[in-house]
Amino acid sequence: MSKPLTRVVHFDFHTMPKIDDFGARFDADALAEQLEKAHVGAVQMFGRCNLGFSYYPTKVGVPYPNLKGDMLGDTVRACHKRGIRVIGYLHAGLCHELLLRHPDWARVEQDGTVYNFSLGQHYFRVPCFFGGYAEHLIKEAEEVLALGVDGLFLDGISPRTCYCPACREGMKRAGLDTGSEADAERFAARAARTLAERIRALVPEGKTVYFKGLPLRETRDLNSHAEIACLPSNMGYDFFPAQAAYARPLADNVLYMFGRFGYDWGDFGGYKGKASVENDVFDALLAGVNTTFADHLHPAEIGEGAIYEDLSEIYGFLEQIEPYTMGARYMAEIALLSADGSVTPAHEGAARIFGELKYSFDILSVEDDFSAYPLVVLPDEILVDEALSARLDAYLARGGRVLATGRSGLRADGSGFASPAWDFTYAGEDETEISYYRLLTPEKGLADMRYECYARSILLAPAEGDHVLAPHITTYFNRGYDGEHWYFYTPPRHETGYSAALLNKDGTVGQVAFPLFSAFRKTLSRAHKALIGQMLKALLPKPLLRAASLPSTARASVAKGEGYTLLHVKVTYPEHRAESGIVEEHTVLPARRKIAVRGDFKSARLLPDGATVPLMRDGEYTTLILPKITGYALICLE
Repeated sequence: MSKPLTRVVHFDFHTMPKIDDFGARFDADALAEQLEKAHVGAVQMFGRCNLGFSYYPTKVGVPYPNLKGDMLGDTVRACHKRGIRVIGYLHAGLCHELLLRHPDWARVEQDGTVYNFSLGQHYFRVPCFFGGYAEHLIKEAEEVLALGVDGLFLDGISPRTCYCPACREGMKRAGLDTGSEADAERFAARAARTLAERIRALVPEGKTVYFKGLPLRETRDLNSHAEIACLPSNMGYDFFPAQAAYARPLADNVLYMFGRFGYDWGDFGGYKGKASVENDVFDALLAGVNTTFADHLHPAEIGEGAIYEDLSEIYGFLEQIEPYTMGARYMAEIALLSADGSVTPAHEGAARIFGELKYSFDILSVEDDFSAYPLVVLPDEILVDEALSARLDAYLARGGRVLATGRSGLRADGSGFASPAWDFTYAGEDETEISYYRLLTPEKGLADMRYECYARSILLAPAEGDHVLAPHITTYFNRGYDGEHWYFYTPPRHETGYSAALLNKDGTVGQVAFPLFSAFRKTLSRAHKALIGQMLKALLPKPLLRAASLPSTARASVAKGEGYTLLHVKVTYPEHRAESGIVEEHTVLPARRKIAVRGDFKSARLLPDGATVPLMRDGEYTTLILPKITGYALICLE
């Protein structure tokens, strides 16, 4: 097993032709010194870019026209002198220079075309992973490994259907229908997987390898670690938390690859600033994962000096706390299930609600073992077959609790709930597109009124002894056009006798009648969050954290080490501007806010400076009196 990667820098180096001073001010020793001063533990360095140019003396590829010497090999040697690992980068999914020379290696559309200019940038022509290009990529991997790199990063190895002569012949030999899109997808997935297996076999024990683009769940046996690439500036700040929760159970070492870019990859002139980069690092720490700082190296220079001065402070802080963070495991109390092993808008909505309410979670496939989690959540559309029903029944019999939303919990044929633990009745789909609900227990700061579901509901008929949290309320009419009017304004009318949310009489199963999590992802309804909060309090009465005095914008999590517990508290959050979020300076949390951690602890101190944090022990919880926090605080409890 390879040593976990931490404090990584990832260099994109996708270099267009006609750079007349290519490499003029590049110096491998100067770059390595810059990385060393920035406390970088590993660098992902270019072997070959997506244009198809190689940056070492290749015998099989196309060296950059003005390449002098061995940029990758010199960087390996200079970094190794300073104890920095070097991961060789190859873009598997794009290689334009080679495809210009070998058009027979290109992916072919079903209509026979190769060029698709509507895709733009570099994706208008892509390689086929079956045939000549696959053999070439394997030779490239051998060359890069021979330079002494500490691992490989294969980018863009996403399966793509291809109808070239080689793929058509391969499909026929495999007994597949060349006219079937589903069969073409199966063949493409198999071709990409086979190529990855062959490259994986080249990588010696102890070196890292990661295939970006292949499904993480299906390549656990191939990848040495997982990487989550996310630029919050254009992907949003809700993407990463759910992806981290999905990756954690699948890989021992997970990296959050964020970037310095002001807007998008390849943004040479953008830097979002130190506070924003720190915010991404804090998000990684909260999620229990490590970090990759993504940059795009100038084709004639080394890194921007001012940026690496900032990174020196950021990664220097990480290096100081790593003796604690690297030995601690993120503690999750909720298993958020996925029907097909993917992350959906429902999972992103759940991730935001759980984060705002200070609950911790992992995302698991319905096939995974969820027995160790005190609460299982089935978000919005998790239909239950006999096997899952039996596992849920056994889980509930051992003391577990389940929360389901929308149509989750129903049999696949819609004939009713799969498990008898759901003692209420499924009475079919609501005839109206829009319905409402009212919280029977009003929330402080939330108006006591009727709230729209923002999604179609099912009809839940409570059984005697069930605890109804919110009644279902219908409207005067459905939305639609009747030939004269388009009925869009649909005010609430009256309660129907059905429930919008309820708990079974044993208090072990909760059901929300509408797809609350995806609706929250779309609308950020405070009532939706309050409703889930009430159900979580009932189903998970002893959470890991109690943090009522922290604002909803703050985040907190717990990690368990050998003989100590870590509490992460993050108070910085992005401001929404224009089309994205931005962090320009850190938020400050005033002193003396309280947070309670489940467990009996005798001392608490800030890391890395060791300042004492006052605490009070109260039964099963220890309450901390927090100091003033600027951005983020890490507290060690013993």
